[in-house]
Amino acid sequence: MQEHRKSPRCETKIDILFKESGAFIRSYMLNVSNGGLFLKTDKPLPIDTTVTLLIRLPGQSEPMELQGCVVWTNPRGKNTTFPCGMGIQFTNITPEQKKIIDDFVAQHREHIKEYGPL
Repeated sequence: MQEHRKSPRCETKIDILFKESGAFIRSYMLNVSNGGLFLKTDKPLPIDTTVTLLIRLPGQSEPMELQGCVVWTNPRGKNTTFPCGMGIQFTNITPEQKKIIDDFVAQHREHIKEYGPL
């Protein structure tokens, strides 16, 4: 499979809150890079949906609030080893948030795996 990513990605299982409209929903992200993340959910949102994310990486005292857009979904988890969920591309990330994510990914490079495009 040809790699489409611009940034290294780190496998995780970190709790996350996301909101498309209304209340925040708790889930967890399976991987993250400074370009986006994959969020495990049994009910992925439609592609192009804007979401608000609250993420607290290990070592952070307060969660980061990030904006993103759903760029791909795996609604049933079929025909793949990847579970149901959605790929979210960050649309508004500050230089400080980017550095926090870059540092986290760099510290966990041994866990980087190749998954579908984001």
